[in-house]
Amino acid sequence: MTIFHSGIKQVAAATMFAFLVSCGSEPKKVESAVDSTALVQDSQILEAVEDLFSKLPKPSAIPNLIVLTGAEYETKLLNPASNAEKVMGNSSKAAFSVGVFSADVGYMAAYDKGQEAVQTFVVGKKLADKIGVSNAFDVSVLERIEKNLAQKDSLITISDASIANSTGILKANDQIKDAALLTAGAFVEGLYLTCGLIHDYPPTGLPKVEQDKILVPLVNAVIKQEGALTSLIELLQKVNDNDEVVNSIIAGLEKSKAIYAKGNWAERIANNKGDLIPTESDIKDLAKSISELRKAMVE
Repeated sequence: MTIFHSGIKQVAAATMFAFLVSCGSEPKKVESAVDSTALVQDSQILEAVEDLFSKLPKPSAIPNLIVLTGAEYETKLLNPASNAEKVMGNSSKAAFSVGVFSADVGYMAAYDKGQEAVQTFVVGKKLADKIGVSNAFDVSVLERIEKNLAQKDSLITISDASIANSTGILKANDQIKDAALLTAGAFVEGLYLTCGLIHDYPPTGLPKVEQDKILVPLVNAVIKQEGALTSLIELLQKVNDNDEVVNSIIAGLEKSKAIYAKGNWAERIANNKGDLIPTESDIKDLAKSISELRKAMVE
Protein backbone atom coordinates (compact mmCIF):
# COMPACT_ATOMS: atom_id res chain seq x y z
CA MET A 1 0.00 0.00 0.00
CA THR A 2 1.22 3.47 -0.72
CA ILE A 3 0.85 6.39 1.61
CA PHE A 4 0.92 9.60 -0.42
CA HIS A 5 0.50 10.60 -4.04
CA SER A 6 3.45 11.23 -6.36
CA GLY A 7 3.54 14.91 -5.38
CA ILE A 8 5.32 14.05 -2.14
CA LYS A 9 8.02 12.21 -4.01
CA GLN A 10 8.41 15.18 -6.31
CA VAL A 11 8.80 17.48 -3.30
CA ALA A 12 11.49 15.24 -1.88
CA ALA A 13 13.27 15.08 -5.22
CA ALA A 14 13.02 18.85 -5.63
CA THR A 15 14.31 19.38 -2.11
CA MET A 16 17.29 17.13 -2.72
CA PHE A 17 17.97 18.78 -6.10
CA ALA A 18 17.85 22.25 -4.56
CA PHE A 19 20.17 21.13 -1.80
CA LEU A 20 22.66 19.70 -4.27
CA VAL A 21 22.51 22.80 -6.46
CA SER A 22 23.02 25.13 -3.51
CA CYS A 23 25.97 23.10 -2.37
CA GLY A 24 27.48 23.04 -5.84
CA SER A 25 26.71 26.57 -7.01
CA GLU A 26 29.81 27.98 -5.33
CA PRO A 27 32.49 25.34 -5.77
CA LYS A 28 35.31 25.45 -3.31
CA LYS A 29 38.88 24.54 -3.94
CA VAL A 30 38.88 22.26 -0.92
CA GLU A 31 35.72 20.56 0.34
CA SER A 32 35.86 19.77 4.01
CA ALA A 33 35.21 16.27 5.28
CA VAL A 34 32.51 17.69 7.56
CA ASP A 35 30.57 19.19 4.62
CA SER A 36 30.87 15.96 2.67
CA THR A 37 29.65 13.91 5.61
CA ALA A 38 26.69 16.24 6.15
CA LEU A 39 25.68 15.92 2.50
CA VAL A 40 25.78 12.13 2.67
CA GLN A 41 23.75 12.15 5.90
CA ASP A 42 21.11 14.46 4.42
CA SER A 43 20.89 12.25 1.36
CA GLN A 44 20.43 9.17 3.52
CA ILE A 45 17.71 10.86 5.55
CA LEU A 46 15.75 11.83 2.44
CA GLU A 47 16.11 8.29 1.12
CA ALA A 48 14.77 7.02 4.44
CA VAL A 49 11.81 9.40 4.19
CA GLU A 50 11.02 8.14 0.69
CA ASP A 51 11.32 4.52 1.78
CA LEU A 52 8.97 5.08 4.68
CA PHE A 53 6.39 6.90 2.57
CA SER A 54 6.38 4.01 0.11
CA LYS A 55 5.46 1.54 2.86
CA LEU A 56 2.86 3.34 4.95
CA PRO A 57 -0.85 3.27 4.07
CA LYS A 58 -2.78 6.47 3.48
CA PRO A 59 -4.41 7.82 6.67
CA SER A 60 -7.79 6.81 5.20
CA ALA A 61 -6.81 3.28 4.14
CA ILE A 62 -7.34 1.59 7.49
CA PRO A 63 -10.54 3.54 8.35
CA ASN A 64 -12.03 2.45 5.03
CA LEU A 65 -11.15 -1.13 5.81
CA ILE A 66 -12.74 -0.73 9.25
CA VAL A 67 -16.01 0.43 7.69
CA LEU A 68 -16.10 -2.60 5.40
CA THR A 69 -16.01 -4.96 8.43
CA GLY A 70 -19.11 -3.32 9.87
CA ALA A 71 -17.33 -2.00 12.96
CA GLU A 72 -19.28 0.76 14.69
CA TYR A 73 -18.01 4.34 14.84
CA GLU A 74 -16.45 5.02 18.25
CA THR A 75 -15.86 8.59 19.35
CA LYS A 76 -14.11 7.46 22.53
CA LEU A 77 -11.14 6.21 20.53
CA LEU A 78 -10.42 9.61 19.00
CA ASN A 79 -7.91 12.07 20.41
CA PRO A 80 -9.86 14.72 22.41
CA ALA A 81 -9.50 18.29 21.21
CA SER A 82 -8.55 19.26 24.78
CA ASN A 83 -5.29 17.34 24.36
CA ALA A 84 -4.09 19.92 21.84
CA GLU A 85 -3.49 22.45 24.59
CA LYS A 86 -1.48 19.91 26.57
CA VAL A 87 1.09 19.49 23.80
CA MET A 88 1.09 23.03 22.40
CA GLY A 89 4.20 23.94 24.38
CA ASN A 90 6.25 21.05 23.00
CA SER A 91 6.93 21.28 19.26
CA SER A 92 7.82 17.58 18.95
CA LYS A 93 4.64 16.40 20.62
CA ALA A 94 2.71 18.99 18.61
CA ALA A 95 4.09 17.57 15.35
CA PHE A 96 3.20 14.04 16.44
CA SER A 97 -0.31 15.18 17.39
CA VAL A 98 -0.89 16.84 14.01
CA GLY A 99 -0.43 13.37 12.54
CA VAL A 100 -2.80 11.91 15.11
CA PHE A 101 -5.53 14.45 14.37
CA SER A 102 -5.02 13.96 10.62
CA ALA A 103 -5.57 10.22 11.01
CA ASP A 104 -8.66 10.94 13.11
CA VAL A 105 -10.05 13.15 10.34
CA GLY A 106 -9.57 10.25 7.93
CA TYR A 107 -11.45 7.96 10.32
CA MET A 108 -14.29 10.47 10.66
CA ALA A 109 -14.48 10.93 6.89
CA ALA A 110 -14.75 7.17 6.36
CA TYR A 111 -17.85 7.19 8.57
CA ASP A 112 -19.41 10.30 6.97
CA LYS A 113 -18.81 12.37 10.11
CA GLY A 114 -18.20 15.58 8.20
CA GLN A 115 -19.00 18.06 10.96
CA GLU A 116 -16.78 16.30 13.46
CA ALA A 117 -14.05 16.22 10.81
CA VAL A 118 -14.26 20.00 10.43
CA GLN A 119 -13.94 20.52 14.18
CA THR A 120 -10.94 18.21 14.42
CA PHE A 121 -9.40 19.85 11.36
CA VAL A 122 -9.54 23.23 13.11
CA VAL A 123 -7.78 21.77 16.15
CA GLY A 124 -5.14 20.24 13.91
CA LYS A 125 -4.61 23.60 12.20
CA LYS A 126 -3.74 25.26 15.50
CA LEU A 127 -1.03 22.70 16.08
CA ALA A 128 0.06 22.95 12.46
CA ASP A 129 0.58 26.68 12.97
CA LYS A 130 2.82 25.79 15.90
CA ILE A 131 5.18 23.71 13.77
CA GLY A 132 5.00 25.76 10.58
CA VAL A 133 2.69 23.79 8.29
CA SER A 134 -0.33 26.07 8.38
CA ASN A 135 -0.32 26.28 4.58
CA ALA A 136 -1.53 22.69 4.46
CA PHE A 137 -4.34 23.54 6.85
CA ASP A 138 -5.34 26.92 5.41
CA VAL A 139 -8.81 28.42 5.04
CA SER A 140 -9.27 27.14 1.49
CA VAL A 141 -8.82 23.54 2.66
CA LEU A 142 -11.29 24.12 5.48
CA GLU A 143 -13.79 25.54 2.98
CA ARG A 144 -13.37 22.45 0.81
CA ILE A 145 -14.19 20.24 3.79
CA GLU A 146 -17.26 22.29 4.71
CA LYS A 147 -18.54 22.15 1.12
CA ASN A 148 -18.12 18.38 1.01
CA LEU A 149 -19.61 17.38 4.36
CA ALA A 150 -22.04 15.00 2.66
CA GLN A 151 -19.49 13.53 0.24
CA LYS A 152 -17.43 10.89 1.96
CA ASP A 153 -15.02 10.28 -0.93
CA SER A 154 -14.21 13.99 -1.15
CA LEU A 155 -13.58 14.20 2.58
CA ILE A 156 -11.25 11.21 2.42
CA THR A 157 -9.31 12.75 -0.47
CA ILE A 158 -8.97 16.05 1.40
CA SER A 159 -7.86 14.25 4.57
CA ASP A 160 -5.13 12.32 2.78
CA ALA A 161 -4.02 15.45 0.91
CA SER A 162 -3.72 17.48 4.12
CA ILE A 163 -1.22 15.16 5.75
CA ALA A 164 0.61 14.75 2.45
CA ASN A 165 0.84 18.52 2.05
CA SER A 166 1.96 18.93 5.65
CA THR A 167 4.79 16.48 5.21
CA GLY A 168 5.80 18.01 1.91
CA ILE A 169 5.95 21.52 3.38
CA LEU A 170 7.99 20.34 6.34
CA LYS A 171 10.47 18.58 4.08
CA ALA A 172 10.74 21.58 1.77
CA ASN A 173 11.51 23.77 4.78
CA ASP A 174 14.18 21.39 6.09
CA GLN A 175 11.91 20.34 8.98
CA ILE A 176 12.41 16.66 8.29
CA LYS A 177 12.31 15.76 11.97
CA ASP A 178 8.86 17.34 12.27
CA ALA A 179 7.79 15.54 9.08
CA ALA A 180 8.92 12.24 10.60
CA LEU A 181 7.08 12.99 13.84
CA LEU A 182 3.90 13.92 11.98
CA THR A 183 4.10 10.67 10.02
CA ALA A 184 4.74 8.75 13.24
CA GLY A 185 1.62 10.26 14.78
CA ALA A 186 -0.56 9.24 11.84
CA PHE A 187 0.94 5.74 11.82
CA VAL A 188 0.51 5.17 15.56
CA GLU A 189 -3.04 6.52 15.51
CA GLY A 190 -3.96 4.23 12.64
CA LEU A 191 -2.77 1.21 14.60
CA TYR A 192 -4.40 2.49 17.79
CA LEU A 193 -7.80 2.94 16.12
CA THR A 194 -7.65 -0.44 14.44
CA CYS A 195 -6.67 -2.30 17.61
CA GLY A 196 -9.33 -0.45 19.59
CA LEU A 197 -12.09 -1.30 17.14
CA ILE A 198 -11.03 -4.94 17.02
CA HIS A 199 -11.25 -5.04 20.81
CA ASP A 200 -14.63 -3.28 20.90
CA TYR A 201 -16.23 -5.07 17.96
CA PRO A 202 -19.84 -5.78 18.98
CA PRO A 203 -21.06 -9.36 19.41
CA THR A 204 -22.69 -10.68 16.24
CA GLY A 205 -24.40 -13.70 17.76
CA LEU A 206 -22.22 -15.90 15.59
CA PRO A 207 -19.93 -18.59 16.99
CA LYS A 208 -16.60 -17.06 18.04
CA VAL A 209 -14.70 -18.67 15.20
CA GLU A 210 -17.08 -17.07 12.70
CA GLN A 211 -16.84 -13.64 14.31
CA ASP A 212 -13.06 -13.96 14.32
CA LYS A 213 -13.22 -14.47 10.55
CA ILE A 214 -15.01 -11.12 10.16
CA LEU A 215 -12.11 -9.39 11.92
CA VAL A 216 -9.34 -11.13 9.97
CA PRO A 217 -8.88 -8.18 7.53
CA LEU A 218 -8.41 -5.77 10.44
CA VAL A 219 -6.03 -8.04 12.34
CA ASN A 220 -4.07 -8.62 9.15
CA ALA A 221 -3.90 -4.86 8.57
CA VAL A 222 -2.19 -4.53 11.96
CA ILE A 223 0.11 -7.49 11.38
CA LYS A 224 1.24 -6.17 7.99
CA GLN A 225 2.58 -2.93 9.47
CA GLU A 226 5.74 -4.56 10.82
CA GLY A 227 7.88 -3.42 7.88
CA ALA A 228 6.55 0.13 8.04
CA LEU A 229 7.18 0.26 11.78
CA THR A 230 10.79 -0.82 11.27
CA SER A 231 11.27 1.87 8.61
CA LEU A 232 9.72 4.47 10.91
CA ILE A 233 12.15 3.60 13.70
CA GLU A 234 15.09 3.90 11.31
CA LEU A 235 13.86 7.27 10.06
CA LEU A 236 13.36 8.66 13.56
CA GLN A 237 16.85 7.49 14.51
CA LYS A 238 18.30 9.37 11.55
CA VAL A 239 16.55 12.66 12.34
CA ASN A 240 16.91 12.45 16.10
CA ASP A 241 19.01 15.18 17.68
CA ASN A 242 18.77 13.69 21.16
CA ASP A 243 15.22 15.00 21.48
CA GLU A 244 13.62 13.55 24.62
CA VAL A 245 10.27 13.09 22.84
CA VAL A 246 11.82 11.38 19.83
CA ASN A 247 13.80 9.13 22.16
CA SER A 248 10.55 8.13 23.90
CA ILE A 249 8.79 7.42 20.61
CA ILE A 250 11.68 5.28 19.39
CA ALA A 251 11.70 3.35 22.67
CA GLY A 252 7.94 2.75 22.40
CA LEU A 253 8.20 1.64 18.78
CA GLU A 254 11.12 -0.64 19.61
CA LYS A 255 8.94 -2.30 22.23
CA SER A 256 6.24 -2.86 19.63
CA LYS A 257 8.83 -4.14 17.16
CA ALA A 258 9.92 -6.77 19.69
CA ILE A 259 6.32 -7.90 20.00
CA TYR A 260 6.07 -8.24 16.23
CA ALA A 261 9.26 -10.30 16.23
CA LYS A 262 7.98 -12.55 18.99
CA GLY A 263 4.68 -13.08 17.18
CA ASN A 264 6.53 -14.07 13.99
CA TRP A 265 3.30 -13.32 12.14
CA ALA A 266 4.80 -12.63 8.74
CA GLU A 267 6.37 -16.10 8.54
CA ARG A 268 3.30 -17.78 9.98
CA ILE A 269 1.03 -16.12 7.43
CA ALA A 270 3.44 -16.89 4.59
CA ASN A 271 3.38 -20.58 5.58
CA ASN A 272 -0.37 -20.61 6.22
CA LYS A 273 -2.13 -23.59 4.68
CA GLY A 274 -5.57 -22.06 5.16
CA ASP A 275 -6.15 -23.03 8.78
CA LEU A 276 -4.58 -19.95 10.40
CA ILE A 277 -7.09 -17.34 11.57
CA PRO A 278 -5.33 -14.39 13.27
CA THR A 279 -7.43 -13.06 16.16
CA GLU A 280 -7.42 -10.26 18.70
CA SER A 281 -5.48 -12.41 21.15
CA ASP A 282 -2.59 -12.46 18.68
CA ILE A 283 -2.21 -8.69 18.82
CA LYS A 284 -3.21 -8.07 22.43
CA ASP A 285 0.28 -7.16 23.64
CA LEU A 286 0.91 -5.01 20.59
CA ALA A 287 -2.35 -3.12 21.13
CA LYS A 288 -1.30 -2.37 24.71
CA SER A 289 2.15 -1.18 23.61
CA ILE A 290 0.74 1.15 20.94
CA SER A 291 -1.87 2.50 23.35
CA GLU A 292 0.78 3.34 25.95
CA LEU A 293 2.95 5.13 23.39
CA ARG A 294 0.04 7.08 21.98
CA LYS A 295 -1.15 8.18 25.43
CA ALA A 296 2.33 9.40 26.39
CA MET A 297 2.59 11.53 23.24
CA VAL A 298 -0.85 13.17 23.05
CA GLU A 299 -1.24 14.20 26.68
